[in-house]
Amino acid sequence: MPQRDRLGIEGQGKEIIYDGVSPVYLIGLGAVWEGVARGALNAAVKHVTNFVHKDRNKSLSDYQAIRQELGAAKVLVETLRPWRLELAARLDELWRAGKSQSEILIPLTEFKVHAAEVANKVAAAALTVTGGYGYHRGPIERSFRDARAAIAMGTLECDCSGLDRLGAGRAAARAVLRGR
Repeated sequence: MPQRDRLGIEGQGKEIIYDGVSPVYLIGLGAVWEGVARGALNAAVKHVTNFVHKDRNKSLSDYQAIRQELGAAKVLVETLRPWRLELAARLDELWRAGKSQSEILIPLTEFKVHAAEVANKVAAAALTVTGGYGYHRGPIERSFRDARAAIAMGTLECDCSGLDRLGAGRAAARAVLRGR
């Protein structure tokens, strides 16, 4: 391969991945799961607000249990934006200072994993509060399928690499990422 087509020098692949690809991938994928969670929540709120039981002339949003479920989901979703913005600012600071962005691979990995878990919990809550409607083809059903895919996205082998460098074993790293 001609030198002009190379991204770095031979043997530099790990540094290119850790310093360039992984930080952007991790924060970007976490932001995707944040969007999936927010979309599921918004679709569920829209449905429960607009659906009225004709026999009681009562909206689904009038039921306390439904409001509590959606409130808990909203709290989860709202934890993601400030964390994402903080990580993005830290990435910018490292880049401006000419430092390795791999310094924060572990917090970036934690954000991505947490965002995927939030997307799953919020999408499940959206299905719960919308009942059978949520299973019809549409934004809630799609959000649930997308959120479930988040669990399979990216291998733990890849995500644990930063934890392994800190001296944690693979089993311990997997347990941290899985929340155990």
